[in-house]
Amino acid sequence: MSFEAEAARLQNAGIVGALALVGADGRVYWQTQNWQVDGGIIIEAWSKKSPWIVIQNVKYSTIDITNNRMVCTNVQQQGHIVIAKTPFWQGFIMAWCSPANPVRMVYVDIAKLASTVKPG
Repeated sequence: MSFEAEAARLQNAGIVGALALVGADGRVYWQTQNWQVDGGIIIEAWSKKSPWIVIQNVKYSTIDITNNRMVCTNVQQQGHIVIAKTPFWQGFIMAWCSPANPVRMVYVDIAKLASTVKPG
């Protein structure tokens, strides 16, 4: 399945509410219409292993961070941020999901989506 088809499936199934494809340079290459992402802020927070991140004026606390993923949650039940590196391209997929969704399971879906991104 292509990146676009899988991204649409995740949104249509209610697994994620917003998605973005961001390059290692911070450039946003693709995002859903309901989101405005600043890739530079994400890269900075990830590289510094920040305990929190602010996206669209909402603060999310970091609950898991490795070289391949960053998972954050809003303590006021405004959702989760799930970020997974793309294994075949220099960048990452970033997703927002509802607080009702199990964030660890959403990560699995985002990691699978990240594996569909290829150079070129």
